[in-house]
Amino acid sequence: MKIKTLYIFVSLCSVLTFSLRAQNQDPVLFTVKDQPVKVSEFDYIYNKNNGKDADYSKSSLEEYLNLYVRFKLKVQAARDMRLDTIPSLVKELEGYRQQLTSNYLNDKEVTEKLAREVYDRQNKDLKISHILFSLNNSSSPADTLKAYQTALDAYREIMKSKDFDAAAKKYSNDLNTSQKGGSLGWVTAMLPDGFYHFENTIYTLKPGEISYPVRSRLGYHILRLDDSRPARKRMEAAHILFRKSIKGKTDILAKGRADSVYALIKKGASFEDMARSASEDKSTSQIGGNIGFFGINQYDTPFEDAAFALKSDGEISAPVETSIGWHIIKRLRRDEDLPFERARKKITSDIQRDSRFREAQGSLIAKIKAEAGYKEDTMALNRFSAAMDTNFFTYKWKAPEFPKTEVLGSIGNIQISNSEFADYVKSNTRLRIQGADDPDVKSTVRNLFNEMVSQKCLQYEEGRLEEKYPEFKALMREYREGILLFEATKNVVWDRASEDTLGLRQFYEKNKSKYQWDERAQIYYVSIDTNDLKLVQKIRKFIQKKTVAGGLEKFDKKKEFISFQKSTVEKKNKEAYEGLEFKKGAATDLNKNASGKGYNFRKMEQILPPGNKTLDEARGFIIADYQDYLESLWIDELKAKYPVKIDQSVLNSLVRK
Repeated sequence: MKIKTLYIFVSLCSVLTFSLRAQNQDPVLFTVKDQPVKVSEFDYIYNKNNGKDADYSKSSLEEYLNLYVRFKLKVQAARDMRLDTIPSLVKELEGYRQQLTSNYLNDKEVTEKLAREVYDRQNKDLKISHILFSLNNSSSPADTLKAYQTALDAYREIMKSKDFDAAAKKYSNDLNTSQKGGSLGWVTAMLPDGFYHFENTIYTLKPGEISYPVRSRLGYHILRLDDSRPARKRMEAAHILFRKSIKGKTDILAKGRADSVYALIKKGASFEDMARSASEDKSTSQIGGNIGFFGINQYDTPFEDAAFALKSDGEISAPVETSIGWHIIKRLRRDEDLPFERARKKITSDIQRDSRFREAQGSLIAKIKAEAGYKEDTMALNRFSAAMDTNFFTYKWKAPEFPKTEVLGSIGNIQISNSEFADYVKSNTRLRIQGADDPDVKSTVRNLFNEMVSQKCLQYEEGRLEEKYPEFKALMREYREGILLFEATKNVVWDRASEDTLGLRQFYEKNKSKYQWDERAQIYYVSIDTNDLKLVQKIRKFIQKKTVAGGLEKFDKKKEFISFQKSTVEKKNKEAYEGLEFKKGAATDLNKNASGKGYNFRKMEQILPPGNKTLDEARGFIIADYQDYLESLWIDELKAKYPVKIDQSVLNSLVRK
């Protein structure tokens, strides 16, 4: 994959913008087999791949032109090999295109606004209470209206009585909070999908202010802002837990254990060691108590308050009581406060998975309609609605055959006929049947048509990306040609170098003088598994004077307690024999084995003179050189096969120094 990346001259995160010159200002710099490469293309790729070194000197331009000509020769060869028709490569290119397309098929101004909105909101935590009037996805319009009316009645009652808590107990369908006055605790943006309007409301309230009913995917809410503070964001922490015998009850024994361990930590005991030996949270104890990163509203309030009160990394809290026990908390690190430019990418990614992103897409759809000259035949759409039978809201419905084809709408050169729309309606059963509780055919048809128009608008826009965005066109060209280049080079060079054993052998025989060993040493690592120091010293002395094999023969014929490992290192690689003099017979002092039993030492058994590496010993280097050799032959063949014409006057016009 790394090799492939090198051949695909592209990086999504470093796209430099450029503008195509008008035809008379964008001359052809060179051709390969009569295929033109214009100045704009060369200028773009020269800038992007040279970065700060793109000085437009004659030598720099000529050097890069030579590389780019070679690149284009290989791409032309790939096309002639019809590699661009291989299904797997076509699919891979389409995958790249889809990745790129998602960055363009939204209103960037709206997306930027939404990202900035989230970033600003994430700097503040809000403490809120709510009263919930439940609804679900299958709620009928009548049920929705009833819930809304009840919410309005409750709102008016609160405005008169000024008693939000009493209203929460009386009305709220949220059983977890209703008896606590509706308190949800602390929250921060982004709220989960389906709560964008909820989020918009709470971030506009003042402390103590109560909202008008607002809709979320759970139903209607009346909201109250109780407090606000600078955002705590996230922290990574560790804890040592001493569980209560009964959850929620006071436990003096657990408190005593926590105090004892805390005292030991204050005297210098390792927090991590104490966690491993004393913590009753078995899911974290063996990793030093690490509970990972957490944000607000994840743990009991006393735990969060104590953790976020720690001022510096490594600081440890006194024992803290929660409903489950006593905790000693260690702060490991806080999330870094990122500037918007660095935070934007993640926030934008989160937004694109959230329903609020529809606002950006809706804005884009409106722009596409305006640019494409969207037209709609309302009368034809009404005739379509009138042709629907009584099975329209059931699985039994079949698309009718229309006596004549009518165009219901058009986006640029894309038309939506009544029969095509009927097929779309048939295939979108879920959207069609959703209207069954309130069987208004005309309204349901309108909703389905709007959905289809939106899809067609995006299809229309996607087809214009190369025309509309020069940088998109350049990236797709680079992807396309990079994929072709990789596949052609793989077939002609890399696979051949790996599989052509005869050619590789012949190349090695002609160039074996290039692959040389420096002076080398054969080093033995000897381990003697006994604590009899006198015997160990005797064995080491014998092996140092004689050989390792001789030591085994004399002291351990059955190979029961002496073992060794052998390695060969070059003299220039000093780190590999650190502690040893580079001479035959050199040996280190005895060292105790890590297991605590036995000893070990190293001995330089033999010095090997410089010499040729065998094919197997230098195979990696030889294959790499053979690939370069095959590639040079290939380039010579391509130059002979495909005429290259360079317009020197155009090249000279690019020189700036």
